[in-house]
This record gives sequence, structure tokens and C-alpha cells, in this order.
Amino acid sequence: MAKKRFRSAMSGYNKDDVNKYIENMMDEYEAKIVEKETVIKDLNKKMEDMQAMYDDLKSREDALSKEKASITKALMKANELSDQIVKEAKDTAFKEVAELEVRAEEEREKIVDIKKQLAALQASAAKLLEKFSDSLDKTIGSSEEQK
Repeated sequence: MAKKRFRSAMSGYNKDDVNKYIENMMDEYEAKIVEKETVIKDLNKKMEDMQAMYDDLKSREDALSKEKASITKALMKANELSDQIVKEAKDTAFKEVAELEVRAEEEREKIVDIKKQLAALQASAAKLLEKFSDSLDKTIGSSEEQK
């Protein structure tokens, strides 16, 4: 605008040139305003689209966060349950081992008693055999003396 020069007229500048220039300036200004308004509308549309995408992503993120929390809670419960099951299994196994050890000790004691009884029976059988043998020897000895 500062470089624009108008032709001189008798009473100053040529009014037609000044009016044309002002008209051109106004047309250019209005065109730039329309162009800027179009750019603003486009940017507003993009902003609305991006806001909608953001809202969608935010809702997905919220859903995923809730799902993650739910999964984490389920995993924690499953872990607690598995720990409890393992503990109960160990307790049961320890109890069963203790019971089996008691039973095994009882069976060992029974075996010791049976061995004692067997030894007693063997000793008794040996005494009976010895008595029978002595008796038989006496009977055979007296029969030979009689002959």
C-alpha cells in the first residue's frame, strides 16, 4: 500500500484511480477473509474430527483400563486361589505322610512282636523236639536193653 502512487489531478489525486485502488483492496481483503474463513472452517472441522477421535480413543482407553483392572483382579484372585490350593495340598500331604509314618511304625511294631512270637514258637518247638528226641532216645535205649 505504501508503494502505490496515484496520478495527479487538478485538485489532487485522480478519484477514479483512488476508488479503483480502494475497491481492489476491499475485494482482495474480502477474498482473503473468505479464504481465511474457509481455512478456519476446515481447521474447525479437523479439530472436531480430532476431538471425536480423541473422545473415541479416550473411551477405548477407559474401557481397556477397566478391562485391565478386571483382568488384574481376576489374576490376583486366581493366584490367591492357587496359593490356597497348593497350601491345602501340602497340608493334606503332610497329614497323610504323618499318618503313613504312624501306620508304618505300628506295622514295624507288629512285625517285631510277630518276630518275638516266632522266636518264642521256635524256641518252644526246639524244646518240644528236644524233649521228643530225648524221649525217643530213652525209648529206643530201653528197648535195646530189653533185647
